[in-house]
Amino acid sequence: MTNIKPGRISDKLVRWEAEKDPLAPLSQSQINAYLSLSEHISDSDFMSLEIEDHSEDISNINEEPQILNINIESAEDFHKFYYEMAQKWMSTEIKPCIQLANELQSQLDEWKLMLSKMDECMQLIGMLEEKYSEVSKKTNSLYLAGEELHTDQTSLSNICQEINERLSIFNAADSIHSKLDSPSFIVTSEMFANMMMSIDNGIKYLNSHMSYKESNKYLALYVNARYKALSLVHTYITQCLQTGTESLDTTEFIAHYGKFQAIATKVRPVLELLENRKDLDPVYSVALEDCVLAYVTRRKALLGSSISNTLSNYTSSGSDYCSTLRSSCKILIQLTHDENRLYQCFFTNKSPIFREYLETVCMHLYDMLRPLVIHMKHFETLVELCTILRIEILQDYVSEDASLEVFGSVAELLLQDTQERLVFRANLYFVTDISEYKPSPGDIAYPEKLKQMEAIAEEMQYRQLTRYDSTGSLVSSVSEAPSVMSKQSIGGWTSAADLHGMWYPPVRRTLMCLSRLYRCVDKTIFQSLSHEAVALCLKNIHQAALMISQKKTPTDGSLFEIKHLLIIREQIAPFQVDFTIKELNLDFSKMKNAAWGLFQKHDKMFALNSSNSIIEFLLEGTPVVLENSVDSRRLVDQTLKESCQTFISNSSNALVSPLSMFLDEVQKYIKWCNMQGFLAIVKQQEFAQPNAIHEKVQESLAKIKKDLPLIHQSMALYLANGDTQFVLYRPIKNNILHMFTKIQQFLTTNSYTKEEQQLIACPTSEQMSMLLSTLASTKSNSRKTSAVSIDEHPAETNENS
Repeated sequence: MTNIKPGRISDKLVRWEAEKDPLAPLSQSQINAYLSLSEHISDSDFMSLEIEDHSEDISNINEEPQILNINIESAEDFHKFYYEMAQKWMSTEIKPCIQLANELQSQLDEWKLMLSKMDECMQLIGMLEEKYSEVSKKTNSLYLAGEELHTDQTSLSNICQEINERLSIFNAADSIHSKLDSPSFIVTSEMFANMMMSIDNGIKYLNSHMSYKESNKYLALYVNARYKALSLVHTYITQCLQTGTESLDTTEFIAHYGKFQAIATKVRPVLELLENRKDLDPVYSVALEDCVLAYVTRRKALLGSSISNTLSNYTSSGSDYCSTLRSSCKILIQLTHDENRLYQCFFTNKSPIFREYLETVCMHLYDMLRPLVIHMKHFETLVELCTILRIEILQDYVSEDASLEVFGSVAELLLQDTQERLVFRANLYFVTDISEYKPSPGDIAYPEKLKQMEAIAEEMQYRQLTRYDSTGSLVSSVSEAPSVMSKQSIGGWTSAADLHGMWYPPVRRTLMCLSRLYRCVDKTIFQSLSHEAVALCLKNIHQAALMISQKKTPTDGSLFEIKHLLIIREQIAPFQVDFTIKELNLDFSKMKNAAWGLFQKHDKMFALNSSNSIIEFLLEGTPVVLENSVDSRRLVDQTLKESCQTFISNSSNALVSPLSMFLDEVQKYIKWCNMQGFLAIVKQQEFAQPNAIHEKVQESLAKIKKDLPLIHQSMALYLANGDTQFVLYRPIKNNILHMFTKIQQFLTTNSYTKEEQQLIACPTSEQMSMLLSTLASTKSNSRKTSAVSIDEHPAETNENS
């Protein structure tokens, strides 16, 4: 390197880092690094580092300026200086690291040695694993070979066992046949039960393995063996029943059951074999039914004739039908119980054959009593028989005992025949004794009969009270004494004439018949019968009322009808049935129009198009089925309403007939004047003069004063119920008041003067109301007076009032 002058060097050093055109330009990152290094390395730090790291004396520190004062004339000198300084600084800084590196190197050598030893160990372990795997493979192969040998041994054992089992089923067939053919073989032994089990198992096995070569042959052998065994069982049971009952008398019922129970103890184990197997095959059910048939056949042979003779003795004994029915039913009920208990000693489940046997036994009752029933004419006896069968037998016995089901069906059949006969006789009874009943003079002797009964009742009441008065206990005992007066359910007191013994005979017969039928027949049949009976009874009552009206007065006839209609309505109310029935009628109204159309279109009878008159007649003239609902209660109410309206109208017209005739005459005159075109001046006519009107008013008042108390007495005589009397009297009173109100309106409308009205003397509505009330109270006082005249004690008077 050429020598450079110091002056140039300093100039170049100045230009080294000049701001403009530097000789050695630094990048910004280099400048930042230099600044960062200059901040961390200062002269003081460097000096302290030299002192600490080299442990030199203080004289070394004094040498530093000499080092720093080294002349650097070239770049080579600077680099050399820089290198020396860097080596010094690096040696002091890296010395701990070098020591640590040396330690780490020594440890690394130790670990390498350890790893080499571990590699040797792993090689040994690998060799050990290879040898272990070889031993394991040999052991597993030996174990698998042993397992295969054991499996083969087990399979061969199972095959041998199956072969033995199959051979045992095939080999047992011949031995079973030989045992069954042996004459000393007994079906009650335990060997027979085991043999039956073997037969069942053999048949089941062969049925499930039909692919075997000779399975059909051996299956036929087993089936034949089973039929032989079942035949032996049937023969054994039949022989036991036959030999055990040969010496029995057909009349000794107790001996029958004792013998059969002894037989049951012997044959029961054999029958259990069949009952336990009946679900396996239908053959066992058939065999069991054959045993039941043998049992039933023997029972029929022993009991058939004895039952017929016993029941025939009751029929021919001459006792009444009801006693005969009760005794016969009791015998058959007891017999049914005994037969059920005896059957259960032999068999567990009921069989249809045994049910047929019980029906045959119980049908003796039906065969014996049915001819008596269908020829019976007495209505009361039929009712009693129905009551016995329906209530005493079916309801009290059969419904509470399931074992009497068969007897109940026979009794039900007999009940149906009895009810059919009863309905027939009831319909005939309705016609002969109700609809066509001809009342005798005593039946329609009204009101004489009622008056006579009331007199008898009052006399009996007088004697009763007199007897209590003689004992000194009238006041305390009159309320407890039995009185002829009885209180009805509708409220109010009724006289002795209202007791059913005094009712009109068709009414009494109708209600009696319905009360009997209500307990004997079904509700639907009763509804139809009740409607027919009530309708016929109402018709006969109306005819009797017309006869009484002709013989006595219309008031007596109407009150007679009202009285008995009230009785019917009251007596049919407790029946808990619907009295509504449906009637089907044919409506032929369209047929008339269709026939008329056919007549008009006679020329189109054979037309080939849609206008054929015959086809139109067939389509339009078909009768229509109409369904009507008829209610007996409503029929009674409607008839009662009509009778009450008739009575009210007749009574009102009879009391005010002069005034009603006068008003009718006025209306006729006004109508005639309107037709002639004249002005109707009624006041000037002779019939409308004050004197004439006065006469009619007085005549009406006289009728009211005379006849109204009589009407009250008649109502009290016929209708002992005060409420009913009030219901009938109130419209009569209103009609009377309305008539006098119309007269007052007539007088006012036609301008009658006050003098003329005073002359006419027509009472006002208030006056008439007071008069009618006075007459009603007079009637009550008269009845009280008559009661007091019989007995002056106030207690009886209060009771009658």
